Amino acid sequence: MKKVLIVDDDLMIQKIVGDVVKHHFPEFHLLGAVSSVIRALQMIREESPDLILLDIALSDGTAFDLLREVEFYDFKVVFMSGHEDYLQETIQFSAVGFVTKPIDLGDLVLAIDKACDAIDESDYHRKIEILLSNANLPAVSRMVIFPTVSVDKAVKLSSILFGEAVAGGCIIHTENGTDIYVPRPLRYYEQLFGHFGFVRCHPLFVVNLRQIESLDEMNNIIYLQGGMEIPMSPHKYDTIKTRYYEIVP
Repeated sequence: MKKVLIVDDDLMIQKIVGDVVKHHFPEFHLLGAVSSVIRALQMIREESPDLILLDIALSDGTAFDLLREVEFYDFKVVFMSGHEDYLQETIQFSAVGFVTKPIDLGDLVLAIDKACDAIDESDYHRKIEILLSNANLPAVSRMVIFPTVSVDKAVKLSSILFGEAVAGGCIIHTENGTDIYVPRPLRYYEQLFGHFGFVRCHPLFVVNLRQIESLDEMNNIIYLQGGMEIPMSPHKYDTIKTRYYEIVP
């Protein structure tokens, strides 16, 4: 029987999440709910949970503070947050379970299901390690994990040239020539990377502004560093030019 621990300093959230676990996952044993890093660490060491439903911001620290204190973790995590900040983006970069507050019950059930799927343990630990590393890095230096149909791929955000929408998902093109097919719509990454210099330049393309070499307004082409080129919608020229000069010295 899988053991589940809830870590959140909001008593109402504790109850809502606890009810979801009891009603939708009767095969799980709910260890209870705690509200602090110190108490959560104690429960992890004493009870060895299989799954932790973990709020990002706690009364005495963050989820990252907690994970850094765990000597050996043999559990999955579903993060919860009501804050639109860099911590939330960092978690999404690492492709681990995440739900926003106020919690949609369907999203929570789906996130728990995914977290408990049989996955390679070393791969999951690698995601957590990248997550903790990303938390201390500026955005352009963070790693992004792309869930593919086989093995997840980790690349530096700054190395991405552009994303291209294709049937069933998107292709992430990188500066080293690697093309990564991801079964997830391009609009997901357009939103996720929007604060870090990425912009929709065409219905089928999202470009990294820092990788642009020049813009050809007459022919509606974006020339990228390294010699590649992608199309640009005519009405996007002014927006792209303005955003480019905002972030590129």
